[in-house]
Amino acid sequence: MSRGRIITVFAAKGGCGKTTVATNLAATLCALGTRHVCLVDLDLQFGDVACALGLRAERGLCDAVRWSGALTAEQLPELMTSFRPNLDCLLAPTGPGAAAQVPQALIEELLQVLPDAYDYVVVDTPAQFDASVLAALDAADHQVLVATPERPSLKNLRLTLDVLDVLYDASARSVVVNRSDSRTGLTAADVDQLLRSPITIQLPNWTDVPASINRGEPIVVGYPDHPVSQAIRELAGSLAASDGRCSRDPPSA
Repeated sequence: MSRGRIITVFAAKGGCGKTTVATNLAATLCALGTRHVCLVDLDLQFGDVACALGLRAERGLCDAVRWSGALTAEQLPELMTSFRPNLDCLLAPTGPGAAAQVPQALIEELLQVLPDAYDYVVVDTPAQFDASVLAALDAADHQVLVATPERPSLKNLRLTLDVLDVLYDASARSVVVNRSDSRTGLTAADVDQLLRSPITIQLPNWTDVPASINRGEPIVVGYPDHPVSQAIRELAGSLAASDGRCSRDPPSA
């Protein structure tokens, strides 16, 4: 098996729908042929993947601590919670106090080992630049950055892009504007002016999305023909058809 690809999903502000994008993206990649996908919840304090997918967090990241420094691909099944065939989830600790049990070195080790066992590793991250997020961005083959059409969210994404442009190849990056048709008072021109970066995908605002979260079912699974599902499939298709560019490559001159 060839080494899999890491896709890191990040938002610089909470409430942007980052976990929704990550869970639906993972479910869509899983459906593209016989892809084996792992969804990692790297929000160690307040991870929402288990909640969004209706899963019981009976095992997860904390269980990997016993193998820290000697983790292998063969041990990964003991850490995983299956959501559906070919889609495994590595869940976050069940409470913020348990986050301290997960050393940074173990996170880096997991990001090294997981691509040996999966075609795609989708990493959901907390909305902050901490050490675990930087490790996930460093390890990523592709970065998916999420914002909503509000000034604080767009401002924070622009600041994020200023940092990432110095460190990574911008051509192996996707910018997603979630709830793009929300009535926020910002025009498309306002968004362009605030963001100053090409937008890859715009996800429309539908109440069906939070309803799907409350059911514990990604909208791409329950309503595959929904406009949001179609947009997620477009994003997943662009990632699956990668031309070999990698966000770990140095920035273009």
